[in-house]
Amino acid sequence: MFALSAWNLGDWRFDLLLLAAGQRYDADKRACSQDVFSCSLNQPNQFGLTYVTDSQTLNTLPSGLYVVATPIGELMDLSPRAIDILRRVACIFAEDTRVTGQLLKHVNIKARMVSFNAHTEVSKTAQVLQTIEAGDAVALVSDAGTPAISDPGRALVAAALQADVSVIPVPGPSALATALSVSGLPASPSHFIGFLPAKGGARTEGLETALAWPGTLVLYEAPHRIEDLADRLDTYAMGRTVVFARELTKTFEQIICVESGQCADWVRTNPDRIRGEFVVMVGPASDSGVKTDLDVDRLLKTLARELPPSKAASLCAEITGLSKRALYQKLTDRS
Repeated sequence: MFALSAWNLGDWRFDLLLLAAGQRYDADKRACSQDVFSCSLNQPNQFGLTYVTDSQTLNTLPSGLYVVATPIGELMDLSPRAIDILRRVACIFAEDTRVTGQLLKHVNIKARMVSFNAHTEVSKTAQVLQTIEAGDAVALVSDAGTPAISDPGRALVAAALQADVSVIPVPGPSALATALSVSGLPASPSHFIGFLPAKGGARTEGLETALAWPGTLVLYEAPHRIEDLADRLDTYAMGRTVVFARELTKTFEQIICVESGQCADWVRTNPDRIRGEFVVMVGPASDSGVKTDLDVDRLLKTLARELPPSKAASLCAEITGLSKRALYQKLTDRS
């Protein structure tokens, strides 16, 4: 016997082959036996089948926290499964209900939404868990991409797992995976850094710590800080390949590969490049040659003991082929 299933009676589309009932269904003629068809609205017939009209929703989702990925730009990237989940959950906890509301409108979903952002995550986690423990299925979404990676949700997921509440991933768009897949840089090993500290010594320290790890680094950056990041990469990531992925899946998507020392020039050449959200990837440090950070460090220190900073940077640039400006900044930052 079949489990409870939903039919679209208004369109006469029955997406089941009623083999267990010994019946035959002809999709072309859109007909089935009277015995199978004779059931009341929302009441199972002798075969355990139920139908609903277009205006009704049969929510058979098990209770739990559904972590749903949403588009990072292109709305068509929202998966059919994500649409189905968002339509059927009792409540959607959204980073920004206005942003999510536009997405739901695009796919014709009307749902109860509750704001759930970085400022309210701690205070609302208990509310989410209580809703689930009462038997409801709820969804967690961010403004774009997969929640709980660089957006709110990590603390909620951790609390749900700790409380033995079901956490169900509904995978889809992620700026991290999308950018890495088109970078041409090795993904193994790779390290996701996310956003560096906004300013000050913590920003420099965070970048230097990250650059000491082996493999590819993946960073997120906002447009108003991309120039600063480009300057720092020219200074601290010398000899490494840098890939800028901007406005992924959007109209003005751009993916560009440069060498450290050229980052600031690329960013500043065109004002339009300082717009949109960025994923910035830094390739692994070279294991050979004289252009490693360690060699440049040693060379700069040696030259600086005998020459003024400008002259030391100029000579080091001539020897290594790296940017004089970046070398000078690297040298003066230490003084």
